[in-house]
Amino acid sequence: MNERQRRSDDPTANAVARGLNILEVRDAGLARRYMQYKDVPDHVIARVLGHPDLRRRESAAQSVSEAITPSAPEGE
Repeated sequence: MNERQRRSDDPTANAVARGLNILEVRDAGLARRYMQYKDVPDHVIARVLGHPDLRRRESAAQSVSEAITPSAPEGE
């Protein structure tokens, strides 16, 4: 996809990027619930989860800021 197809709405773009990270480490249901909680429009959630080939590219900043980092197990 080209540059003009990147999302210009930063909060939504970041929520989708985080949702995709959740999808990779958990499952589609949890990713969907997260994006709904962040008010991502239903048609965007459906496209992102149902049609991976139509996803917009995330920016370099999003790939860092929306990364899910493992947390230490409790008690450590």
